[in-house]
Amino acid sequence: MHSIGAIAERLNVSITPVREALHDLAKEGLIEIKRNRGFVVRKPSNKELDDIVQIRAMLEVSSVREITERSLISDFSALRKLSRKTEAFAAAGEWEEFVATDREFHLSILSALGNEKLLDIIGTLRDQSRLLGLDKFAGTDLLERSTKEHALLLDAMEGGESERAADIMTSHLGHVRGIWAGRDETDSKDSPYTPAG
Repeated sequence: MHSIGAIAERLNVSITPVREALHDLAKEGLIEIKRNRGFVVRKPSNKELDDIVQIRAMLEVSSVREITERSLISDFSALRKLSRKTEAFAAAGEWEEFVATDREFHLSILSALGNEKLLDIIGTLRDQSRLLGLDKFAGTDLLERSTKEHALLLDAMEGGESERAADIMTSHLGHVRGIWAGRDETDSKDSPYTPAG
């Protein structure tokens, strides 16, 4: 349980802006406010995490396919730099930096469609999940494969291989769900996120 007053004191601000910010976070499902006691950071249920990945797959896979088919990204250098940074942060176990850079990477790709609503939705879904469980997977094959998929995705997109890019994104989201669950979802024959072929 966290105290609103303690947070305000740490930030050296009054309680009012902290309370307003916390109400915004509560609306997004990130925290739960306990009346007269403070707040707790919510941990999404397995069903919520499954729902988040399902929605992300519906939106991000088709978006990546369209961006690739229409060649909407002409210069991949900035995305490749972000891809390398996510790998470096993951290898160093710098999770706050990793999450921020990973978020920027995904949203930067999607921004090629020029759809602000899409970016808002995906950004909110990512914030609600916060890539749980990363610290447990430091140095593991699963996390390494997941981060290296960024470069593979960019290779496919730059090469105009829209179906391959869509398959890589599908696999990538399966890895994300596997990290949350403590297992590799794409290794399961029953996983709804396993790419065909």
